[in-house]
Amino acid sequence: WLQPPPAPCRRRRASRPRGRPGAPRPPAAPMADADTKETTPGVVDMKVTTKKPSGFYVRSAKSFFTGVQTEGGEKKEPVNVLNISGLGEAINTAVAAATAVELEGLGKITKVETSYPEMTTGGAQRGCPRILVKVEKK
Repeated sequence: WLQPPPAPCRRRRASRPRGRPGAPRPPAAPMADADTKETTPGVVDMKVTTKKPSGFYVRSAKSFFTGVQTEGGEKKEPVNVLNISGLGEAINTAVAAATAVELEGLGKITKVETSYPEMTTGGAQRGCPRILVKVEKK
């Protein structure tokens, strides 16, 4: 018995940068979309998901250490410690954001913590991998 060949795989087209080539980008506002919380002064917890691309979280992490000026004109001060956490498939994004900050020389990874917490989905409990990366300002 002969089966028809599988359908060809469609690739996503790479998005092109918008605006004029070489034009400066406006500063990113990291707290606008990233799920962040400041528990103590100078310490920020950033929860990473797969809903946004890893580049978004890399830019956000860098801007936390450099400080940014918001559209309203107020200045966001740089943080001393950034805790980046990711669950499941977002682990790669969390690690990418932490290593990008370290490669730029903005911070140093001081602690990497992994765990496997029980998550309840649809009445059943299953384990889910989790990572927490602590990055301190240099």
